[in-house]
Amino acid sequence: MVPPCLCRFLLGPRATLFVTVVRLFLAVTLFFPLLDSVRHLCYRGAMQLRRVFVVGGLHFFVDIYAGFFAIYLVIAGLDPVKAALISSAAAFISNGLQPLMGFWTDRVRGKLPVFLGVMVGALAMSAIGLTENFAVLFVLLLCGSIGVSLFHPAGVNIAGAAGRDRKERSVSLFIFIGTIGFSLSQPFFSLVTGIVGTRFSPLLALPAVVLALTYLLVSRVGVSGPKQRVELKSFGRAMKGRVAVMLGLFLIMVLRHGFIMTVGFFLAKVFAEWGFSRLSYSFAHTFYALSGAAGILVSGIFAHRFRTKAILIFSLTAFLPFYAVLFAAGIQGNLWLAFAALGLCGFVLQLAHVPLIVLGHHILPEGTSTISGIFMGFAWGFGRLSQPLVPACSGLFEWAPDLVSGLVVLLALPAAALVLALILPQSMGLRAQSGPGQTSCL
Repeated sequence: MVPPCLCRFLLGPRATLFVTVVRLFLAVTLFFPLLDSVRHLCYRGAMQLRRVFVVGGLHFFVDIYAGFFAIYLVIAGLDPVKAALISSAAAFISNGLQPLMGFWTDRVRGKLPVFLGVMVGALAMSAIGLTENFAVLFVLLLCGSIGVSLFHPAGVNIAGAAGRDRKERSVSLFIFIGTIGFSLSQPFFSLVTGIVGTRFSPLLALPAVVLALTYLLVSRVGVSGPKQRVELKSFGRAMKGRVAVMLGLFLIMVLRHGFIMTVGFFLAKVFAEWGFSRLSYSFAHTFYALSGAAGILVSGIFAHRFRTKAILIFSLTAFLPFYAVLFAAGIQGNLWLAFAALGLCGFVLQLAHVPLIVLGHHILPEGTSTISGIFMGFAWGFGRLSQPLVPACSGLFEWAPDLVSGLVVLLALPAAALVLALILPQSMGLRAQSGPGQTSCL
């Protein structure tokens, strides 16, 4: 039976055919997956749902600070080549440390990793408006990225434990909430600094500081795990015989994330080059990330019903027509068509996100933070090294002006990931089963 609230949403006032189609798309991509994930967690117990929303709320604020620099380089008129270099270097260093942070989190547990991640990330990233010096900006970006990298393994550990035998649902909900925060990052920074000025950007850290202190003093939600804590020797034994599949999945994560994040990093700059208003280019990344959040939420359901390899191949190919429409519409000045194509790109690209992460968790159940550090942070750090490629190839093709040429060249990343996905054999043996009757993830 269709809920009455959904009927009113679909067929409410002014429900023209176009509006109904848009509303139906939102219901299918957001309402039903979100309802399904929440229903499952409620079935497991209110305590589990509360844990996901507590760590998800913290994730929201961690990620809302993570995207400040991409819009600040446009507002401050920074050199995009230098900006991409320091951003990539900071991300590579911090995310390269994430496996060690994940290992430390699995050893320490408790609330400290989450608290430090939120505090360090928010304070450092909020201070970038104080300077245009690239050396100082690099230090701030590095500190902020280290905070973000410290939080994510701990957050995924808490969310995964809350989902128990259906951790793909709780992890997708956790990542969905964080992605919503990341999607609001650029308009949040642009709006507030547009009112008070970039010199007062440190004020943006206040909500996260208050929330982090409240979490530390009040909440009982923390990193947990089996009585047997992960050791280097046990990690090595668990990895024995699975190095090939781990390396393949790691490289796929590197290539996917490098493409997704690099496109998002330059969206504001590209939309500005196309002549769109500050409001439009400030919200371009927001719409892209929100669409990706919908894809992440849906991927939590797909991870339980479909093989990871099939989802991955679909994700790496189905976005291409929308990617082409995005550039054609942008160059012609068609804002609404560009936004529509951008949203579909973000949605399809993120459909493989949760299945890949959950698959990694089944390699070492007692060290999920360590695995998250490798599959998320460490892989993402390598992926971010692709950012300088876009400005370096700017204007390379006459039919693709300015940075669009670089974004065309960037298609080499998902193409390489697709090749790896196709040659990844079913016989490699890693099957992720999180409950009775669940299908193989690979």
